Amino acid sequence: MKISSYLCHVVGESPELAARYHASTIRRLKAFAIAIHIPVFMWAATSYLIATRIFSLETEIAGAVAVGCAVLIYLVERLVLATPKSWWVSSGRFVIGVVIAVLGASTVDLVIFQREVNQQLVKDGKADIETRYALEIDRQREIVDVRKIDWANAETAAACEANGTCGSKKPSVGPIYRELVRRAAVLRTDYVAAQEALKVISAEKDAKLAAWTPETATEEAGLLARVEALHKFALGSTYALVVYGLFFCIVLFFELMVVLVKLVFRRTVDDELERVRESVSEHKAREYLKAATSPVAGAKQLLESAYA
Repeated sequence: MKISSYLCHVVGESPELAARYHASTIRRLKAFAIAIHIPVFMWAATSYLIATRIFSLETEIAGAVAVGCAVLIYLVERLVLATPKSWWVSSGRFVIGVVIAVLGASTVDLVIFQREVNQQLVKDGKADIETRYALEIDRQREIVDVRKIDWANAETAAACEANGTCGSKKPSVGPIYRELVRRAAVLRTDYVAAQEALKVISAEKDAKLAAWTPETATEEAGLLARVEALHKFALGSTYALVVYGLFFCIVLFFELMVVLVKLVFRRTVDDELERVRESVSEHKAREYLKAATSPVAGAKQLLESAYA
């Protein structure tokens, strides 16, 4: 069984050595090389789309970001392949893989569900505007009601003074009546001003609601806001939550492909041969060290130097 030089270089293996490997090792190398392409391509495409659509970067800069992310993920996956098998190394490798996979799956979902995210951003933005202006409108309405009551009371007091039912108890349109009429006019002006202020606040709210379009929402929303909007949209419907969960799981599976392939494959014949060679080399080195540092070796060197 043969393997191409490209696949060998992808996993950091020498093509000359790979040509002497057994079939089981070559199958594993091919699986590693194919698996490492999946998260690298996914991160390259996702980072490019996020850079252009979310952060509105230029094509050249977005391409550089995509290449940087792809190289970084490639190095991480190569590190995953290079680490030896042990329970704590495998656990740490799996945790790192899960973290990277979750981040990758979240970003991919933002691209897949972009329309749904935009809808949720518009909905949340309008709800925030409504809530913010509701308190201000309620306070202004209370002021309007108070101004209206004060004006009505002043009108009543002026009328009472004119017919003598209250105030000086004498029917009169003299100075007291004129002062009450003037005060009522001032209070009416305050009431009209409060009404105009209420109309201005309502018009401002309506204008902001009309201006809060999907384009505006997407321009002002960052990455975290989009992730939060996606989760809100998914939690708002059982069907949407199921679909989102399925997409998330399949992307997570793709992102963990290298980790899963590394865990699935067992040691091959070439691994055992390499282990034996290393054991033999280690044994020879220990024997040499033992022979070179023993008293007999020291005495032998003295005799050789004496007869030299």
